Amino acid sequence: MKDIKELHDYIAKHYVNGDYQEAERAYKNWKDTNDYSYHDDVDESDDYTRGYNQAKKDYQEQHTFKHFPENLINLVNLISKNKALEVTNFIEGYKNYEK
Repeated sequence: MKDIKELHDYIAKHYVNGDYQEAERAYKNWKDTNDYSYHDDVDESDDYTRGYNQAKKDYQEQHTFKHFPENLINLVNLISKNKALEVTNFIEGYKNYEK
């Protein structure tokens, strides 16, 4: 816990000094010019279907499947009150195509 306090103090000190202003401006600029946006997403299928289709595409193109850290995602859902449920549904669809 001491390490977390030291990290907090370090960040707070640099934040107060304005050391992160350039990084904040760079992030805002990147965010404004970023091509990827959820609002521009034309695929209206659900997360399960996206996972299923991605697995199908992976197998057709590479004859292999990706591995996802299911246990980690389950833990994130547990401690965040299912804030990563979309990821879980995607993985479920992906795994069902593998079968």
